[in-house]
Amino acid sequence: MAEPESGLGVYNNDVKTAWESYIYEEIAMLKGLFIYNPKSGNHSIKNNLDNIFEKCQEAGILLLPFRLFQNGNCTRSLLDIFNSDVFNFAIVYGGDGSMNYVANVFIKNGINIPLGIFPGGTCNDFSRSIGMTNNIDDWPEIIMSGKIKYVDAGLINNHQYFLGNMCGGMFANVSFHTGNELKKNIGVAAYYLKAFDKLPKVESFSLFVETENCKIYEDVILFLVINGRNVAGLADFFKKADIEDGLLDIVLFKIAKPMELFNLFIKILSRELTGDDRIIHIQAKDLKIQSDKQVQINVDGESGTLLPLHVKCVHPGLKLFVNN
Repeated sequence: MAEPESGLGVYNNDVKTAWESYIYEEIAMLKGLFIYNPKSGNHSIKNNLDNIFEKCQEAGILLLPFRLFQNGNCTRSLLDIFNSDVFNFAIVYGGDGSMNYVANVFIKNGINIPLGIFPGGTCNDFSRSIGMTNNIDDWPEIIMSGKIKYVDAGLINNHQYFLGNMCGGMFANVSFHTGNELKKNIGVAAYYLKAFDKLPKVESFSLFVETENCKIYEDVILFLVINGRNVAGLADFFKKADIEDGLLDIVLFKIAKPMELFNLFIKILSRELTGDDRIIHIQAKDLKIQSDKQVQINVDGESGTLLPLHVKCVHPGLKLFVNN
């Protein structure tokens, strides 16, 4: 290779420096990392990437794509990118599981740039609870408006964070036992069909919940720990939920007779949670959950650990773009 022209110094370093200067300093654009899961939802992202970049570019936003991949190097690659201090913000496009993964990378590593969570999966409970939309035309305006909140996060056993919800018992494993093809064809309704099919097989378990304010021991069929308004694709499941109050909402569904299960299922779908003595609702900053059985939990739509658990509300947890 020919030597560089006089005055350019070492070839590789100067080419890199000149390029970075042009892209990241001379161009007066916001710079964002676009993190996406190619398998989320109906795999439509592969047909929309160019449209996304075009809309953002027209609005003065420069995006660099980052494709999530399943091995240990994904986190390391993300951290290397963020340590470069090049980006003003990041976007994650995917389902609740993708959101959970990226949120954990951010919080555990103290990444403090704003994160935009745009829905691309089946439920997208948390992203929709902060007003995010899957309409690509809206994304540049949301970013450019700069409306940002520090939202709460849940922390399980001092190890895993969650933004939306965690649950155990009836319906808790529906999301990871529902076929991808069915989800692709009918969306969140696939979960409800699968849940309805499981009603005759529902089993109860004893649950002990201890918070800073109370102790509860009940035989239950389902428990939820919620951060946000939406659960299982149900908008405004908790209309008064506040993602900035430093509290988690805990809901216990007590054991029900077989004939009552269908009515309870309908109550859940219709968000009618008040005035029923089979439903207990409390709020807490810190709680411990134990059971007499091995109960697996669901964390932001993905398979989680087994009880017992220690869950805390981290306030504030994450710096997010919001649209409500």
